[in-house]
Amino acid sequence: MPTNTQRLVGALASISITFVGAWLASNVHSTNGNASAATSFPSGLTVTLEGVRGANGKVIVMVFSNRNAFRAYDVAGAAGYKETPSKTGTVVVRFPDLKDGPYAIAAFHDEDENRDLNMKGQWPTEGYATSGAADAYDTPTFRTAAIVGGKVTIKMHYPN
Repeated sequence: MPTNTQRLVGALASISITFVGAWLASNVHSTNGNASAATSFPSGLTVTLEGVRGANGKVIVMVFSNRNAFRAYDVAGAAGYKETPSKTGTVVVRFPDLKDGPYAIAAFHDEDENRDLNMKGQWPTEGYATSGAADAYDTPTFRTAAIVGGKVTIKMHYPN
């Protein structure tokens, strides 16, 4: 059984893909590989990230409707992708066109705006968040991370 460190390193290594061209993912919608029954969000999806530690850079939010894309943090397979200016405390990101879930969320605080989750050795140096995660070391399955309502609040985790 992998240690928490190994699970975190695996998840963060997947997140740290280069996000060049990722904005195209906001136009992609795939429901292949869903692990949960379909849900409907008439007003779209609203993601609230709590605990953002500063106003530097941007917060990047990726919404996945496909369990395989979520597992790999494959931004090209994301149903939604947004970059929004960061601010201390709470950041709200809306996806009004994402109405037919389920969706799983992955996000990170791109403080230096390089579209990459910066790492120091095996540990991230920027904040990150995943829906359904029990703590900073958890790497939930799509089924666990799937959003059951049109609004979700996720805690941002920072390494120090």
